[in-house]
Amino acid sequence: MRELVRNYLQNGLTRRGFVKSMVQSGFSLVAAKSVLASMPPAFAQDKAVEGTSHTRTFRGTGGELLAEQLMDAGVEYLFLGNGTGVSPLCDAAIDRPKLKIILAVHEGLCVAMADGYSKASGNTAFAMFSRVGVPNATSNMYNAMKDRSALVIASDHIETTDSGREYREDLEDTLGPIKEFTKWRWNVDSTNRIPEWTMKAFKLASTPPGGPCFLMYPRDLLVAPDVESEIFLPGTFNIPMSVRADSDTIEKIARALIEAKSPLILAGTDVWRFKAIPQLVQLAELLDVPVTSGGEREGFRISCNFPTNHPLFLGGYSPGMRYPHNVDLILNMGGQLPPSVEGRLGIPRTVKIIDVRIETSDMGTDYPLYMGVAANVKQVAEDLVVAINSMLTPERLKQIRGDRLEQTRQYVSRLHEARESALKASWDKVPLTWERLSCEVNDNLERDAYIVPEFGTEGPKALRCFTFAEGEKTLIGRTSGGALGWGVGAAVGVKIAQPDKQVIAMQGDGGFLFGSQAMALWTMSRDQIPVITIIYNNRSYNETRERSFEEGGRQGQTGKDMLSYLGDPDTDYLKLASAFNVPGERVTTPDEIKPAMQRASRVTQEGKPYLIEALVGRTGKGAESDWYPKLSIADLRSRKV
Repeated sequence: MRELVRNYLQNGLTRRGFVKSMVQSGFSLVAAKSVLASMPPAFAQDKAVEGTSHTRTFRGTGGELLAEQLMDAGVEYLFLGNGTGVSPLCDAAIDRPKLKIILAVHEGLCVAMADGYSKASGNTAFAMFSRVGVPNATSNMYNAMKDRSALVIASDHIETTDSGREYREDLEDTLGPIKEFTKWRWNVDSTNRIPEWTMKAFKLASTPPGGPCFLMYPRDLLVAPDVESEIFLPGTFNIPMSVRADSDTIEKIARALIEAKSPLILAGTDVWRFKAIPQLVQLAELLDVPVTSGGEREGFRISCNFPTNHPLFLGGYSPGMRYPHNVDLILNMGGQLPPSVEGRLGIPRTVKIIDVRIETSDMGTDYPLYMGVAANVKQVAEDLVVAINSMLTPERLKQIRGDRLEQTRQYVSRLHEARESALKASWDKVPLTWERLSCEVNDNLERDAYIVPEFGTEGPKALRCFTFAEGEKTLIGRTSGGALGWGVGAAVGVKIAQPDKQVIAMQGDGGFLFGSQAMALWTMSRDQIPVITIIYNNRSYNETRERSFEEGGRQGQTGKDMLSYLGDPDTDYLKLASAFNVPGERVTTPDEIKPAMQRASRVTQEGKPYLIEALVGRTGKGAESDWYPKLSIADLRSRKV
């Protein structure tokens, strides 16, 4: 669908051609017409209403043209890196106080902050830095692409007169290397077209399935004076994707759910992205169908897609789940299907799979489908509730539900009791357990706080300690890309988007050392962004050690961890924070957690960030070892210089 929308928006397809191509791609005629009808007339190749303009004329520098178009795109915050490449935009911002600059001292952080802002606000975010910083940004551009985040990322480019000569700070082809990390990319080739290409990037980034778009603005175009161009007015490049499944499809899904003896719902990221949680809850409760969150190994990463305190919620999906028994139908709502693990299928071939989501790129590739439906999960859930109610009497509904709810409730209760029992055994342990620290943090947060974690294998046990639901805490979870160096920067963006909510960055020590994440504290301090950062410090890359040892190679056989131990040197995170004028403290025992959280809350209420370093224990194979391959270059010297 992305390619079809792109071709249509570039005027490469007529209205009739767009509908025909969608039908040929497997969409229903109703769905194709629904997409087409959702497009504004100005960009659906319809004639504009006589006497109505969808643009305004502006004259100024190239940087001012960019600033004007950004404001009409609804941009309020500019996530910028330092460099002369962005100075023409900064010049324009001086006279446009609506544009607020958030300065990051690393290009990867620019992208992470913009990503967190976009996820927490629902708006397309804008980041820009000098062209030499593009390689630094690619890790978090990759994360944003995996999450289909609505970002417009930009850099300057060498002057058009010198392009391609590999002069200083130039590459022959900068766009090529980032192709896999972006939905669309372009080198702007004319000053008076700066608004047009900027508008297109916003349009494509926000059109589901979204994704980061990248623009390069040659420097001579940005500084060009007295240029007249059209600025596209607000709303003229929004493409809402109200894609409904046709009535026959809805009826077929409804009948499959009704006839299933042991159905299961997978709640994916689209449920959160399209604000469909209430509709999915209503659908699940109609037939008392158990629900799991997502197909990823951790259960949920980017978001929580179903209330974790709901009696039908089982937690994260696992191929070895003990309940429900003998699943015969899975309704996947808005996420990727579970991957195969070591050759073992995530879903048995005997299970009917109904896959509902907007993006179809991998639909039906890993698993044969009973039905594949390209549609908005919110509307599908709404239509299924109507269809099922129209097909069944109250008595028949009650009969189908049977004792599913009670069975699910009992199973979840047993899981909870087993977990509580396991927690008690190590509740007062030192170093702290991940669960004890997380439970105490949860108990001492505002009820509607935002949680931004970046964890590895320990993530699930930590996140199970939090309640995510409407009116409760909100999860802006670790990116599905999994590239480290995202979390603390993302938390900055979340706080900017939600200034009246408490925001907590929960970060492993290994991830904090990746990608200059400590530099995010500089931005917090400079712009008074009151985020509480909690570093879970186990002096190890726990995930990589566990995986390496489980492979049964020489590291596991000898107990020698070649890469993952971080305890020498013992990083002093409080001194790092202090270098940026961020106060903090270290927590080593359980009774220190609550007072530390109370002090952190008071400091953030005053408008300042705070950092807590908590010493937690390592877990898994090799956890007890502090061995690493010691090396001293100093000892290899033949002359002490």
